Amino acid sequence: MRTVECYAWHFMPWPYLPKDFDERYESGWVTVPNSLFDREKARGLYQEYLDELVDADRLGFDGLVLNEHHQNIYGLMPSPNLIAAALSQRTHQAKIVILGNLLPLALRPLRVAEEYAMLDQMTNGRLVAGFAMGGGQELFNYNVPPPIAREQYWEAIDLIVRAWTEDGPFSHDGKHYPTRYVNPWPRPYQHPHPPIWIPGALSAETMAEVARRGYTYFLSTRAHLSVTKQAADRFAKQIEAHGGRFDPFRMGLLLTVYVGETDEAAREESQEAIFYFLRNCLKGHLRRKGRMLTFAPGATSASSWESFLKVSDPSAPMLGDAKDWDELEQMGSIIVGSPETVRRRLWQYIQDCRVGMFLIQFHVGNLSYDLTLKSQRLFATQVMPELRSDAAKLFAAEFPRLAEVGR
Repeated sequence: MRTVECYAWHFMPWPYLPKDFDERYESGWVTVPNSLFDREKARGLYQEYLDELVDADRLGFDGLVLNEHHQNIYGLMPSPNLIAAALSQRTHQAKIVILGNLLPLALRPLRVAEEYAMLDQMTNGRLVAGFAMGGGQELFNYNVPPPIAREQYWEAIDLIVRAWTEDGPFSHDGKHYPTRYVNPWPRPYQHPHPPIWIPGALSAETMAEVARRGYTYFLSTRAHLSVTKQAADRFAKQIEAHGGRFDPFRMGLLLTVYVGETDEAAREESQEAIFYFLRNCLKGHLRRKGRMLTFAPGATSASSWESFLKVSDPSAPMLGDAKDWDELEQMGSIIVGSPETVRRRLWQYIQDCRVGMFLIQFHVGNLSYDLTLKSQRLFATQVMPELRSDAAKLFAAEFPRLAEVGR
């Protein structure tokens, strides 16, 4: 019987910023000077981050999530495929989710098709292939015009899927990626191809394209429960409009979680790291203080921006602007507490939104290695089992066609 799936997401942030970073620097993205990168402090950092993900595999998480960002302190992963290759040799059960390669930044989509096929073979079919267009900051970094990027993005995805599923060689007569010979070796282990996940930030066009192609949609806005429910309802309507039926595994959700023995202990242990993340890593991304580089002109259509404003309050503080725990609690996407508190709050998303996949950031900001492992362990042993049991019953009752599908 299929039930809720829990994934450990790692952004691999830079944890060694000076204490006065917020006062001295305008952003943690694009313009943040790389002179702040300390080679000696960085020694062993990737190995430590890999160890945290390997621990999540041992604990029984359904998958490990990686993503691609450039020129920032939020995530030191300009090539998630390299990290995925390392994990392919150290993990044995969890799916490896790359969410995702930023296709408009890649010179040739066939290179992505080949690398993903390699990873799928190296993991015996554990790859989840994510494709992303990239936020405004990435488009600034690579000088890619957003309206063209959106065209490139969907053409690239369609070409990659054709490369995986059609016998070659064949030619692709595309606007952006005309290719005389499409004939990649190797081909993916999974047939017809690895699962495809697409992140979105409430864009109506993205929802429609994902629904039309039958892919999985991932809400990456760190949204409040009410906004998540509206997004799930909108996506369900798009699926129905394209002849499909919504189920909990057509949509995933990004959340940040810290689990401690009690609510008080959880706050005390995670407070410094969470506000490091909010004030520094989100500065210029999901924080108004500082130069905003997320919403590049043309990256969002007028209709999508109008839809975004309908479910968002422009005057409300952004996640990175939270000043204290009360404001943080109201925003909803960072959940801190005892196992019971965390389980109860996650259950609200399952019950109200029928979301079947949680992509959870356990390492946040400059959280220590030991506390990251502790939080993951408490979640895996004291939150996940009951959450899975309750969700299995709910999904079996409301989505009976999934009842015979194994988790």
